[in-house]
Amino acid sequence: MIGTWTGYYKYNKEAAQKAMGFDRTFFTIVIHSFDGKKFEGTVTDDTATGGMEGQGIISGEIDNRNVSFRKFMPKQTYVLKDGSRKVFDSKHPAIYYSGTVSDNGNNLEGHWKIKVQVLLVFGFIPFPFKPQHGTWSMQLSKI
Repeated sequence: MIGTWTGYYKYNKEAAQKAMGFDRTFFTIVIHSFDGKKFEGTVTDDTATGGMEGQGIISGEIDNRNVSFRKFMPKQTYVLKDGSRKVFDSKHPAIYYSGTVSDNGNNLEGHWKIKVQVLLVFGFIPFPFKPQHGTWSMQLSKI
């Protein structure tokens, strides 16, 4: 599990993915610690393919062939219907990933979701955020 993983995520809603302007968004995850069940690491989205800014943190666990983790990004980044992006200097809501581990342990894939919430912009302006969800896949790099 420890090592560098590369992969992508995409939205289930075609309109949301189209607004991104890309077929999928690529990312790199570096797993720094793994105790046989729980793992932690860092994540960097590829901003050139619509990813969020900054380096985030992931924390998760593996139970048999099931994997789950949460992704925490340092800035809120949203793509609006017209394709424009809004970036705020506050933490992005947690993104929940779940999925399965391949037989050889070198591939992971599954679904992700962001839960419903109302964000406060500039500390007082409500910004409703609709739940989003999609699929993801990543594989252990041979670096």
